[in-house]
Amino acid sequence: MNSDEGNLVFLIHGVSTKNSSYADALIKNIKKELDKRPLYKKIDFYSSWGNLFNNKKYKIIDCIEKDVLRASANHTEYQGWHHDVYRYKDRRSQFISDFLGDFLIYQNPERGKRIRKTISEQLSGFINDYPRHNQIHFIAHSLGSFILWDLLFSQVLSSDDPSFIFRERLNQLDLVSITTLGSPLLFLKEMLDINFSSINSFLKTASRKSNTNSHKLRWVNIIHSSDLIAYPLKAAIEDEIGSELLFYDQYVWQDANGTEKTLRTLGQSDLAMVIAAEDAHSSYFYDNLDGAITGRLIAYNLLGEINKLSERCITPE
Repeated sequence: MNSDEGNLVFLIHGVSTKNSSYADALIKNIKKELDKRPLYKKIDFYSSWGNLFNNKKYKIIDCIEKDVLRASANHTEYQGWHHDVYRYKDRRSQFISDFLGDFLIYQNPERGKRIRKTISEQLSGFINDYPRHNQIHFIAHSLGSFILWDLLFSQVLSSDDPSFIFRERLNQLDLVSITTLGSPLLFLKEMLDINFSSINSFLKTASRKSNTNSHKLRWVNIIHSSDLIAYPLKAAIEDEIGSELLFYDQYVWQDANGTEKTLRTLGQSDLAMVIAAEDAHSSYFYDNLDGAITGRLIAYNLLGEINKLSERCITPE
């Protein structure tokens, strides 16, 4: 084997992502785990960037602001109470900016296509930078897991969609593993009638030059226990996938923050759920225990340590 041969790890971000350094802490945590295993092949990382339509989200927020000001101006009798006409304005704007806006923007066919085009171009450049690396792994967070599904497996896209260029570039590599973080694919599967049997067709044509077991692809779905966006997938897809896909759900069993832990201790479960939601959904990327556990689980998947994934699916520390 040429000493330059190795693995590429390509990350796709989800919602609530502001810049291309979103995965730096996670990559650091993964590398800490890899450094404990001196015999692994060289691994290089790329954090893709597909957040192209921030202007659309800001336009929505501006329009809402204009309508609320008009309502207030028309009801001067409620002077001093105008903040109560449209409650929780800052939190609503944050929700649009961090989650709802990104999700809805991607559903627009042409905008979704532009995002897939950008990510396809970034993958092509990444592969060109490491021409002797022969294996690739994908890590996708939140909405990014749905984008990755479209890029790899969707059978309902138009024939000129950039996903086919994405798949063509992958033909020269072995796709070894997928890791999804905070993924809503369970609900998207039901909403859009996604059939995971399309993975079987993909794997029938996929090469595996260094096959060490009977599986062509490993997929680990990581769920923070307080993440309201993330759900297990195994039961929903097990009758659709074949033996060439090895699939695991893995749980990061932590409190998202100290306030959640305190509220749960006091029996305030509903309030704890609300307080934890944002941190839990982003926790995979934090430089803390949650991020360290996530990095460890990803390292198991990258290195094919399936015995450790099989033995335990709940990781509290």
